[in-house]
Amino acid sequence: MASLLRLTYASRARFDDVNGSAGIHPEVARILIQSRRNNPRRGLVGALYFGDGCFFQCLEGPAAEVEALYQRLHDDPRHHDLKVLARDVVARPSFSGWAMKLVPNASEVRRLMARHGRASFDPYSFDAALLAETTRLLLEGPDAKLAAEVVTPPPGAPEPGLGLRFTLAAVAVLLLGVVATVAVAR
Repeated sequence: MASLLRLTYASRARFDDVNGSAGIHPEVARILIQSRRNNPRRGLVGALYFGDGCFFQCLEGPAAEVEALYQRLHDDPRHHDLKVLARDVVARPSFSGWAMKLVPNASEVRRLMARHGRASFDPYSFDAALLAETTRLLLEGPDAKLAAEVVTPPPGAPEPGLGLRFTLAAVAVLLLGVVATVAVAR
C-alpha cells in the first residue's frame, strides 16, 4: 500500500484580500471549485483557510500526488512564497469527507489567534503548538457554504464584477449538476 502524506503549507496570495467581507473571495472560490473537481481524481483530500492574504492548507493523499500538486502550486499565479509547514505520514486521511474543505474566515480563527497573542493570521510565524491547533481547527471547524456566501455580498458592497459573476455562474452550474444527479438517482 502506498504511503499517505499530509502536507501542510502556507502561501501568500497574489491578489488583494477582501477585508471585512462576509463572503468568500472570488479567487478563493475558484480554487475551491477546481480542487473539489480535480482532487477526487488524484485521491486527494484536504482543507483550506484563507485570511489576511495568506493561505493555510492541509493536503492528504498518496505521497506522490500530494508532492506533485504542491510543486504545481509553485507555478500557480495566485500563490507565491510557498512554505511547507509540516510533512507527516498518516495511516488514513483525516479530511476524508472533503475533496477540499474551506474553513471560512470565522470567529474561531480570530479567537485562536488572540489566544496566542496575535492580531492577524500569519502562518509563517506559527510555532508547533499553533500549527497543531490551526490544523485541528481545520479538521473540526465548519465548512464554508460556498453558494450562499458567494451569492450574498456584504452590506454596501459594490455591484459584482465579471470575476464574481463568473464564479456565481460556475456555482449555479455545479448546483444544477448536483440536483440533476440526485433526481436521476431517485
